[in-house]
Amino acid sequence: MKTVISLLFLLLLIMQSCGFVYERHLTGNYYLIAVDTKEDMDVCYHQKNDSPYTGITGASVYAVGYDDNFILVKAYRAFKDSMGISLPRYDKDTTEYYIIPVNNTQKAWEAQENKFGAFSKKDFEVKRKELGVPDDITFKEL
Repeated sequence: MKTVISLLFLLLLIMQSCGFVYERHLTGNYYLIAVDTKEDMDVCYHQKNDSPYTGITGASVYAVGYDDNFILVKAYRAFKDSMGISLPRYDKDTTEYYIIPVNNTQKAWEAQENKFGAFSKKDFEVKRKELGVPDDITFKEL
């Protein structure tokens, strides 16, 4: 009996860990997702046909702004190991900016490539004007 209860408890723990600590729909097929902690927040692409969520920025998103055509992102840069692989730790002294054109007809792998950035603030403003991103899209802290 104790074994059955232990197994049921373990199963419940496993099931709880399969969800997200944060999930918010932005626009179209785009979501804000944090799997383990809010520090791991990412803009993700997800088609309604039960495909997995595909991370786009790979950074620690802390502010977004969007309309039906563009998503703007502020994120902390991820530290990288000696091989250039991102670590689950972030440099909170460095903000990176991204511009994601909204395209709800693409495949998940295309969504990962369909972004501009990471930019510095100055380069972000230049690219924003170049792409014609409206000035009324403003950042909201998460």
